[in-house]
Amino acid sequence: MREQRRGLKLLLGTAFRTGRWLMVSTLLEPLGRLVNPLFAILVGLLLDAAIRGDARAATVAIVAILASQAVFWVVTFLGSDLRITLSEKVGFAFDHEIARLSATLPGLDHHERADYQDRLELLRQNQGVLGGSMNSLVNTANALIGAVGALVAVAYLNPLLLGLALFAIPGPLVAVWNQRWQKAAEEQSAAPSRLARHLRRLAYDRDAGMEIRVFGLREEIASRVRGSWLASRRPALLAARRGALANGARDVIFSVGLGGAILFMLWQATRGEATVGAVVATVVLCQQVQMYVLWPVMELARFGTSLRAAGRLLWLQDYAAAQRAPLARREAGRPLPGRLASGIVFDNVSFCYPGSGRWVLRNLSLTIPAGSVTALVGENGAGKTTLVKLLTRMYEPTEGRILVDGIDLADLDVERWRARLSAAFQDFARLEFAARENVGVGDLPRRDDEAAVFAALDRAGAADVVPTLPDGTATQLGASWEGGVDLSTGQWQKLALGRALMRANPLLVFFDEPTASLDAPTEHALFERYADAARSGSAYGMVTVLVSHRFSTVSGADLIVVLDGARVAESGSHEELIRRDGLYADLYSLQANGYR
Repeated sequence: MREQRRGLKLLLGTAFRTGRWLMVSTLLEPLGRLVNPLFAILVGLLLDAAIRGDARAATVAIVAILASQAVFWVVTFLGSDLRITLSEKVGFAFDHEIARLSATLPGLDHHERADYQDRLELLRQNQGVLGGSMNSLVNTANALIGAVGALVAVAYLNPLLLGLALFAIPGPLVAVWNQRWQKAAEEQSAAPSRLARHLRRLAYDRDAGMEIRVFGLREEIASRVRGSWLASRRPALLAARRGALANGARDVIFSVGLGGAILFMLWQATRGEATVGAVVATVVLCQQVQMYVLWPVMELARFGTSLRAAGRLLWLQDYAAAQRAPLARREAGRPLPGRLASGIVFDNVSFCYPGSGRWVLRNLSLTIPAGSVTALVGENGAGKTTLVKLLTRMYEPTEGRILVDGIDLADLDVERWRARLSAAFQDFARLEFAARENVGVGDLPRRDDEAAVFAALDRAGAADVVPTLPDGTATQLGASWEGGVDLSTGQWQKLALGRALMRANPLLVFFDEPTASLDAPTEHALFERYADAARSGSAYGMVTVLVSHRFSTVSGADLIVVLDGARVAESGSHEELIRRDGLYADLYSLQANGYR
């Protein structure tokens, strides 16, 4: 019940913030529903006046009927228009909130949690439900007010007819069962729905398309899409069948009561205890009671779907707050160093990814001097990229701490820290902007600075890309856009490298295998160039971290750290490690032999 109250508060609060006067105006529609029961009574009065030959009473009844219907249609159309406008605004507000929460989570661990992804899948599926929550809420109010009006009118005709409400008791019970079945179906369908969406995305992904065609995977992918889609729909179909049977039983029970009420009034009419107008009014009102008693039940069921979606959004808000709370507590009052004086220290750091139970790093201690070019090398899975993720604070250490000039990295404001970083990754983003913006967003305040963009491209050895573009840096990238052009993988890489070199005077720069698709000599030449550029920033104590599988590429680094078995196996300069004749020397020799 507490979650439902929180969900209702979220829906109403968002609607009030989004459009206060629209929310107040939507009350017109529910109030207009009071006119319908009045219509039935006026029709009965008109018939009785006509039978008596009372022209004056008949005229008054006709005028009242016309006036009531005019009021009904005006408030209905006006209220409906305002309700739809409010629903659209609320829907946009919820879409923005979901995007904001997902984008501002401080780390990346939620992307690797199945439970988070399942909940996000359900939230994604029900974004439209959140937007339509005001529709459900107003329609529920319409139905409830209409039901109250209809029952009051029935009581006015004959209080005994209120017994008809007893036959509506199964309605709320069926609504509760339906909500329970639908909730279970949604939760069971989350994982297969996510799989189906992933497979459908593969079907139109350009990069995956080549392998799908080469390996003849079209039918296999299509078969798996069908299987996962059916698996995702099966729980919903089962819930729908159960609901249909329960709804049918509910309608039969209410129909028995409805028929009994009409027969009762006909019986009274034959005994002269009810007028013809009263019988007709009863028939009309009983139809309204059927609508207004069952309609609230159905609308409450739909509103229950909105409350469940609101509950999932509340979960996302709570999750985001829980992720940010430790940061907010620890970041207060710790200024970011303007420059690095001593460097970065890993103090007995251990880390395992959420839910994995396997240590990627274990009791790792390491010092990276200020102003140095440090290379991380090791085989796949040795923890190189994990170190980068910890330094960028995409993850926090499971144990131990990372010190920046003696300050615990966890005590620094994460956004300000990232504002002093720069990076190029192997899995770089292909930002389909104008070429100038593609590079310029590496330093947002200067994203339109043509000179800064060209300087970054020149430092990255990527200046040769621009002359190949039809409109220079103004060229729209991405063949799927009108007038856009596609680039080779190497060209996209070069722009990503330029983006990494846009920021002026960063404290820490990462090159996490950004040139892995290049041949070894080319990569070696580029890394030497970056190392030279890094040393030019030594006045700020800037640290450059190079990550590579290729040992020969990083031989010019000031410090080479060899990772093996979740620990630092050895560290030193290239010459020191070769003289030591340990793991680095063995791996360097093996790779060198492979290139001969």
